[in-house]
Amino acid sequence: MVREIAPNLSYHYWGLGVRGLNLQEEASPLVLVRGSEFNHEKEIENQDDEGHMGTATIKMSTYRSKASANPSYTDKCRYKEGWEDVWLLLLGSDETDAQGHNTGAIRKQAKSDEPTVFDYTFKINVNTPQDPYFATLYNGFAKTETDAYVYEDAILSEFELTGTNEEAPTYTGTYATNYPKFNQQNPSRVFPARTIFPKSADVRLFIAPQGEYQIDDETADDYIGRYEYPCYLEWNVNVNNNIESVPCSGDAFGESTKTLGNREGTFSATVPWTSATKHLEYEFQGGDENATEVTTENDIKTVWIVMENTYIQKNTGTAQEPVWVDTAYKYKTIIKIPQIVMTSVTSEQSGSDAKQIELEGDIEESGTESFIECIVTTDLSDLHIDNTVGHTGTLLGSP
Repeated sequence: MVREIAPNLSYHYWGLGVRGLNLQEEASPLVLVRGSEFNHEKEIENQDDEGHMGTATIKMSTYRSKASANPSYTDKCRYKEGWEDVWLLLLGSDETDAQGHNTGAIRKQAKSDEPTVFDYTFKINVNTPQDPYFATLYNGFAKTETDAYVYEDAILSEFELTGTNEEAPTYTGTYATNYPKFNQQNPSRVFPARTIFPKSADVRLFIAPQGEYQIDDETADDYIGRYEYPCYLEWNVNVNNNIESVPCSGDAFGESTKTLGNREGTFSATVPWTSATKHLEYEFQGGDENATEVTTENDIKTVWIVMENTYIQKNTGTAQEPVWVDTAYKYKTIIKIPQIVMTSVTSEQSGSDAKQIELEGDIEESGTESFIECIVTTDLSDLHIDNTVGHTGTLLGSP
């Protein structure tokens, strides 16, 4: 008798490559995403073939009608390991020419005094919005050679970013893809020297009346004051593009045409009820912290989530003998949500638990600015975009 041991699920690993605008095939796995969870959500749908035969049933047989997948993965906000790329997949970039038309280029600006550090700006150009980027997801299995799944034509359908006062923030990306190819070559793995992500103490939350501030600074120091909530308990941002995979007559079985749905976005947070936060509840109910009666006016907020940690390093030695020194800049992410219509701001009025305020709101689109803006400061020289037709065997890893 041949005895085998079933391997552990921990041998699975995954990565992605963003497909260049001119690339007509799958993107190579350019970056390894060291996430904590991967849900394949692949499905083969069946339909019954029915007809009367003079028997006790009209079900004659079953046939396969559709094969699709909606994979998702969860990871910390790891710089140079997919964090910058997921913002491109969510928002794109609004680099424009002299006439204000979207060029499809990535808005990237090197620091004037440090050419190895870049500010990436991700936002929707509301005047000439571009189509979302496609990606390819790879899920390999390190115990074998040809057990990888390759999810092609992947579009980011849903994005969720979550943080608490105790745990490092994490994000989950859910994609609409073709049914994956299987029995594929497992992609090679290359690991960066260090992995960098913000911890809970590195995250600052700001909730201000709409239009109170503009985020045109490189630091968040201008926003310190009553609108910063350092004692938040948790917060959440969710964007759902409601993308559907629709088989068309020209699609091979397992492939599908992706259709964009109506985008929806929400924000929520929980903060302790204190003298510094209770005005949030009164502003929602009455429009002013000193109000005593409910108002018909909406409570509209602007929210910033600022993550800053760990100095970016540069090599002052050689490739063979590197010497790493800190630059003057830290890894940083500034997320601005310009317009949130609060739908619920409440605290319990009985019980034995600590009194808290729970905030919920819908992310609205003004038509004049991106519904979310994100600036990422990093030393990633280029996003993980594959523009090479006819590529093979690109290694996973972070430059």
